[in-house]
Amino acid sequence: MRRIPASAGNASYEILIGSSILPESLRREELVRHESLAVVASSRVYQLHGGYIDASLDAVRDRCRLLLFDDREENKSYAMAGQFLERFLEMKLNRRSAVVSIGGGVTGDFAGYCAGVYMRGIPVVHVPTTLLAMVDSSIGGKTAVNLSVGKNIAGMFRQPSLVASDMKFLKTLPDPEFRNGLSEVLKHALIGETSTLAILEKNDFDSIRREERLAELVALSAAFKAGVVERDELEIGMRAILNFGHTIGHALESFTGYRGISHGEAVATGIRVKAEVCRRMGLLSDADAGRISAVIDAYGLMRKKWDIDIEGVIGHMTYDKKNFGGDVNFVLLKGLGKPNINQHIPPDLLREVMKELLC
Repeated sequence: MRRIPASAGNASYEILIGSSILPESLRREELVRHESLAVVASSRVYQLHGGYIDASLDAVRDRCRLLLFDDREENKSYAMAGQFLERFLEMKLNRRSAVVSIGGGVTGDFAGYCAGVYMRGIPVVHVPTTLLAMVDSSIGGKTAVNLSVGKNIAGMFRQPSLVASDMKFLKTLPDPEFRNGLSEVLKHALIGETSTLAILEKNDFDSIRREERLAELVALSAAFKAGVVERDELEIGMRAILNFGHTIGHALESFTGYRGISHGEAVATGIRVKAEVCRRMGLLSDADAGRISAVIDAYGLMRKKWDIDIEGVIGHMTYDKKNFGGDVNFVLLKGLGKPNINQHIPPDLLREVMKELLC
């Protein structure tokens, strides 16, 4: 088992990475010390791994209750959070209780938000079950639910007390979900975790899924993101580099109502658009922009063409949380591994590139 230390603000925790580590993780002090536990598990993950989850929960059976969550993006809502908070009350959870999330990023965001607002905040432990959640969303303390105009509008920063990335769950991960995670791995490679780009280039879709290679990718991305968060927990400055590709990606998701598009595909599209914009602005060489496009193509991270209203997508960018002063702010690359925050793109150039790549 790999152990990666993480800290932010006054909180410190460990990120555990290994195969079949869920039973051992649930016996850790971070969970044993609590009077009661609400285990919020993705219904899809439970359908696939219910026997393993149930057996793992034996260590805390007398103190836990399993709550299944339909983890479609549209259910990560303020209204659904209210329903789960009422269930916490029915369970008589108190300030000595904790929440355990078992699932992908939607489940982790949702359970973390519910834990953060319940009785002014109780601890949360994340058991991410997708590559996307292992390399990104489970680390750093961002929790949120969506509002009608955009993604993750209502939320808070609340660090987990433990993250347990059990590689066993990835064995049943569908190819599209695996590609979601690879988009975030690529993002980390482009904004500072430079060794990851070479790993992606040397492998293909089949070889990259081998457990030892996956564990390496998860560890590299987890350590990189933890390091960024440690220096800027509340995204006042450099943590915003983690949003590379997300301003466009989130706009695509919210404009389409989170239907017919995955988060990873949206982010990969945002990365591809940004790379071409940076190339045309003279910030990124032709060769480096070509490397980015080649990885996206090699792993099938984005569709070739979209049937979408570009103006509508651009309009949704104004709801992004990173904006201030009435401007849309972007993270741009001034070379591989050299991100710059709070940058602006000429509107006509953005429209031109988006129309070329998406239409």
